[in-house]
Formats: sequence, C-alpha cells, structure tokens
Amino acid sequence: MKNYIIGTLLVVLLVLSSIQYKNLKTPIFFDFPIPKESLSSNIDAPLYLFVFFSKRNCIDCMEFIRELNHLPPQFVVIGVVPEKELKNQDELKELTGANFSLVSAKKFRKYIPSYTPALIGVSPGRKIVFVLAGVPGEKEYLKNYLSSLYLKLSPTF
Repeated sequence: MKNYIIGTLLVVLLVLSSIQYKNLKTPIFFDFPIPKESLSSNIDAPLYLFVFFSKRNCIDCMEFIRELNHLPPQFVVIGVVPEKELKNQDELKELTGANFSLVSAKKFRKYIPSYTPALIGVSPGRKIVFVLAGVPGEKEYLKNYLSSLYLKLSPTF
C-alpha cells in the first residue's frame, strides 16, 4: 500500500512539474491569437488593440471605447465580448458606441484580464505590449498614450 501512495505522489509531481515547465517556456505575453480577418497587410506597422468588455461593465468605464472608433488606420481595434452577448451585437454596439468588429472571448480565455473593461495592445509579432484598465476619464489619456507609444515603437515593429 505504501508503494502505491509513493508511486501516485511521484506521478502527480511529474505532471505538475511538466505543466510548470510548459508555462515557463510559453509565457502569457507571447503568441497572442490575432484573428486572421484582422491581419492587415496594407499597413506597415499596425498595433492591434483588443478591448475586453461586457454590457455589464459601468458605462463611465467604457467611455474610452468611443475614442477607439476615431484612431488612425495603423491601429486595428477588435472587441472581445462574452459569447452570450455576441448574439446581440447591434444592441451592444449601440450601448457602447463601438464601430469595430466584435469576437467571442472563448478563443481568448487565457488572456482575459481580471478587470474589464480593459485594453490590450498587441504588436504584429503577437507580443503583448501593454494592458490598460478602463476607468472613468481615460479618454484623453488614451489618445495621448497611443500616439506617443506608436511613435516610440514604430521603428522596432
């Protein structure tokens, strides 16, 4: 009986160590899944912006979403919403003012931030560049932040 317990513990330890090794080799900040229809070949150095939100978020926290509609073409904006809410896209777009495409959060389960609404910036190399939480009054800050970030990062993309 003692040998079975020791054997089971060794197998559990081996499985847990292999999971930990895999997580160390593929950190969350790399290989962000960019939908194929969003890949842009006509822009030199795009920056993909993924907006994670839900219709249950506070309206004041989502005011920055309207600002994302007026960004230059080098910013590709994609909304990520829960799959249940994706069925009512028109209602959700009207509520938030989003004019960009919406996709299901099912594919992005690993990357869903703990606080929504949130904005994740991803480079063309599928590396997460920044994560910003949506807070009231972020509209002006976001506009300045994205313009300065793009100027700083555009030669390195």
